[in-house]
Amino acid sequence: MTNQRFTRPEGTGGKSILGSDNKTPLNNFEKDALGNLDEDKLNDLAKCLFTLNNRRYGPIPGAYMVMCTKPGKEWCVAQLNADRAKPFIIFEDKTFSTIEAAQNEAERIKKEKGESAPRRCT
Repeated sequence: MTNQRFTRPEGTGGKSILGSDNKTPLNNFEKDALGNLDEDKLNDLAKCLFTLNNRRYGPIPGAYMVMCTKPGKEWCVAQLNADRAKPFIIFEDKTFSTIEAAQNEAERIKKEKGESAPRRCT
């Protein structure tokens, strides 16, 4: 692995389970969102995100999304992340009362950083 922050579970040999940044704690929104999700399905998602991120771990540039944190009341901006334990990073300081406002903020961040939609390089 190129980034020492990411580790693999012991005994896997890195063949079927992708690495994870076990040092960055989950915030409250992420804990709620990831609560009871199936670990095997999260690993499958991580494999897809890892490929989308050109086989690199970490946040995926230009891959911002909006996540509902309180049904019908609150939305947050998040970024997809190639990490099996944390497939998205929710920005706690970017909460909105409408989905449109959250979408506008996600687009603003992407534009401000000069990022484009992720695409796989071959």
